[in-house]
Amino acid sequence: MKKFLMAFSFWLLALSSASAQDMKMRDVFRQMPDSLMPYLTHNNRLDFIDFLDSNMKAEVKNLLGGTSEMTSLADDSLSIRMSETSKLDLLLLPLQQPVDSMTQVVVMIETFVVDSIYGESQIRYYSPQWLPLQHQPMLSEEQGKRINEHTLQNILKRDDEVLNKR
Repeated sequence: MKKFLMAFSFWLLALSSASAQDMKMRDVFRQMPDSLMPYLTHNNRLDFIDFLDSNMKAEVKNLLGGTSEMTSLADDSLSIRMSETSKLDLLLLPLQQPVDSMTQVVVMIETFVVDSIYGESQIRYYSPQWLPLQHQPMLSEEQGKRINEHTLQNILKRDDEVLNKR
């Protein structure tokens, strides 16, 4: 009986750690601390997910009085137009080698565009539990390209929007 209980305990432990490592972006986003996105409340973030799940436009009024819109949500990424001049992309990427039992990393890409000429992106790395990573994790070349594509794409899309309004 003791052997059965011990085996069952190990099985439960393995099951819980496997499921914790296979997180989806929606779960990570729900757990995001308010301090990382100060002008969207926790309820705003939950509304984004609910609206997209209901095939509705995922737009909310932010704490600055403007509107923010989640434009995409996938198992490993999401995009939010925070304002007319800022965009947030989150990527949930698998690590090539686990770091401190962590098998995934959250990449936060914040892009700020002042006008059609100048844009800047800031990239930060977090654990799926939103602990900041002190160093850039080892990512594959393909993952690095994906991050760079998001960064450049945000600035180029903003250029197109500004030029089309003229």
